[in-house]
Amino acid sequence: MSLIRFGNFFMKNSFKENVKILWLLDDEKWGHLIGKDHLGNEYYENKEERYGRSRWCLPAGPRGKQDPTQIPPGWNQWLHMVTDVIPEIDTPNYVWMPKKHVTNQTGTRKAYKVYNTMAPHTAAWNPTAAERH
Repeated sequence: MSLIRFGNFFMKNSFKENVKILWLLDDEKWGHLIGKDHLGNEYYENKEERYGRSRWCLPAGPRGKQDPTQIPPGWNQWLHMVTDVIPEIDTPNYVWMPKKHVTNQTGTRKAYKVYNTMAPHTAAWNPTAAERH
């Protein structure tokens, strides 16, 4: 972090916003609010930043509870610069895209469980050795 970048960061945002950004991202970011999704995530853009760092997301959940699956597919495309279409204005409706975005359910009761309904194709090998005299 350069001293100039840190100074610009504190000049562009309010003190409360600076503390929030540093707490959630561990980085100095400033830019324009582009939109907000149904989960409460806020999406920002700063065209002065270098390519690849110009778009970011402030997650809605508390620190340590954020998960990449909490970003809907349309906003994920926008964040990774696949498209410049803002999902709030024009939501993409692809065949493969689910109607309602569901976050990762691992570790919950709703997690997918695989049940084996077939008999095993192989049997475990139990070696039997003759006694030595």
